[in-house]
Amino acid sequence: MRAERAIEGRLREQLESGCEDGVFPGASASVAMWSGTDWRFVHAQAGNLGEDLAEVSANTVYDLASLTKPFVAMTAMRLDQRGVLALRSQVRDAIPESENLAIGKRSWEEVCSHRAGLLAWVPFYESLPYRRGTQAAREWVLSVLLPRCDPDRLGRSVYSDLGYILAGFALERAAGAPLGELVAREVLRPLGLEAELFFPPVRTAQDWTGSCAPTGWSSWRQRVLRGEVHDENCWALGGVAGHAGLFGTSRAVARFAARYLEAWHGRAGDAPRELAQEATRPRSGGTHRLGWDGKSVDKSAAGSELSPRSFGHFGFTGTSVWCDPEREIAIVLLSNRVAVSDDNTAIRAFRPGFHDAVIRTFDRESSRDAGGEGDRA
Repeated sequence: MRAERAIEGRLREQLESGCEDGVFPGASASVAMWSGTDWRFVHAQAGNLGEDLAEVSANTVYDLASLTKPFVAMTAMRLDQRGVLALRSQVRDAIPESENLAIGKRSWEEVCSHRAGLLAWVPFYESLPYRRGTQAAREWVLSVLLPRCDPDRLGRSVYSDLGYILAGFALERAAGAPLGELVAREVLRPLGLEAELFFPPVRTAQDWTGSCAPTGWSSWRQRVLRGEVHDENCWALGGVAGHAGLFGTSRAVARFAARYLEAWHGRAGDAPRELAQEATRPRSGGTHRLGWDGKSVDKSAAGSELSPRSFGHFGFTGTSVWCDPEREIAIVLLSNRVAVSDDNTAIRAFRPGFHDAVIRTFDRESSRDAGGEGDRA
């Protein structure tokens, strides 16, 4: 228990510091640690949901933003396992509209590891000629997206929301089901996470919105966003997309990360070790992997203490998850830093120190052989 108390104290100290420094109005953090026989979980919160709103709690729901991508990538890997959509097949096999375009000859593995040459971002929502979320709107986005491929970028890691929007379309076509249903069926439900990780448009119960952290003012929608996705392209697609749209709690993201590490070490029979390690192996041309990012050599936002084989992801709203397979630890930070403003960049300096503080505490306590039982979240 001593190790858990020390890490909980360090988490709370870091979060309170972030609130005081204007990094975010509030935040929730979770750490998952393998004890040798089971996972131990530690959680901490600080601050408020927003100005004049309630305090952050363990039940606070955050807009995960790009943390959606690892879940979509795992969905793609499961469908690949069953022969529904082969990751090594070409884009044109699932998206015939790309037949005569550069992107059509790229593989889904390249798309999901950000090496297919697609541009990083295009503001589709600004020119959307159809009502958001309709089939016509989705088909229009696809038609505008497909030509946005730069052959000079092939093989280089160029982070691309467009790639995951395209992957979301392909998964739906291949499996014959909406993306939100696919992610729930293939990933969230088998892991028992469906109650705390979800796409709002496909969630029937709406009692969670009061515990949801707002993400600030949208000039396009002309309102403060709370319980609806911050990403405008995702909103234009109906609130569910391959690159964004998932909401959830820090403890649920930590459980997902813990299960991924279990698979990486070969302890999860339904997610083979080969699959997890293939997804997270380093690739040439940059740090991005299949659904994840790797730790950069210099000035990593993940800090300096996580091992070189660590993998994780960041989200624009102020979210992150990082997994260290050598230590068998996962660190989750969820915040709504965009509630201050989209231009609030204080989290860039906060993140490395946050991760380093947690790892240093973990290493110190591990060397003391603290033992004990943690929270079985």
